[in-house]
Amino acid sequence: MKVIITGADGFLGSHTVKHLQQKGHEVTAFTQDVKQNLPAEKFDCLYHFAAYVGGRKGIDSNKWRILENIEIDRIAFKWAEQWCRKIIYPSSCAGYPLSLQKVPGNHMHEEQFGYAQTFDVYGLTKIVAENILQKLDIPAHIMRLFSVYGPGQTIDYPLPSIIDRAKQGECSVWGSGKQTRDWVYIDDALEVFEHLLYRDDTLTVNVATGKATTFIQLAETVFNVMHGKTVPVQTQADQPEGASHRLGSTQRLESIGLSCSTSIEAGIRKMLNC
Repeated sequence: MKVIITGADGFLGSHTVKHLQQKGHEVTAFTQDVKQNLPAEKFDCLYHFAAYVGGRKGIDSNKWRILENIEIDRIAFKWAEQWCRKIIYPSSCAGYPLSLQKVPGNHMHEEQFGYAQTFDVYGLTKIVAENILQKLDIPAHIMRLFSVYGPGQTIDYPLPSIIDRAKQGECSVWGSGKQTRDWVYIDDALEVFEHLLYRDDTLTVNVATGKATTFIQLAETVFNVMHGKTVPVQTQADQPEGASHRLGSTQRLESIGLSCSTSIEAGIRKMLNC
């Protein structure tokens, strides 16, 4: 198929470009400003990754820039209605209600998304985007991403920063370390991305493992993989820790025959070997 990928120089976009090219698709890797330069050319599908993003501090300290994602999405979606057969959009677990993110072990289901207070403005932008997509004249698949990680991710994000500190002999995490995330290795996520390219009926689905890992457990695993031993994890209470708990239900993902099965230890080893 002929696809265009915005944000093609970012973490998710660059991996998607490589993956789909290897599968034989005709891929336009778009790295320019979506607000000005989208091509007047027909495509089978738009993967729209272009956005202002960042780690915890990047989101907390740049709320107005993050909110510009609403306008970036609007422009991309309007363009896609004219030039694309369908859209595949990376939404986020950040759009689930804040109340669901306070309870450990609570699996968030697709039908619980939106229409309530979010943890931050990034989650708000995803709710807006999903509502716009429902009003379009072309079909749109929505991937609700949990904590996707892998090679090429910058140290603005938690796992690469933990690995970076572990290389210096430090085993530490931001905040209490008790916060949990659902860690998804990039190769597993790419299988979902590709599946949606071939799917005709629209689908909204969590991209999740269904397994929660605390930041303390994550740091312990990283250090053990790198140094062959377990040491006490230092917590940095003066640093932000983000939402308390984010864990995805995998029922819908499994119903279409897919799973994100790479263990956190195996994923870390893959990252370190790249």
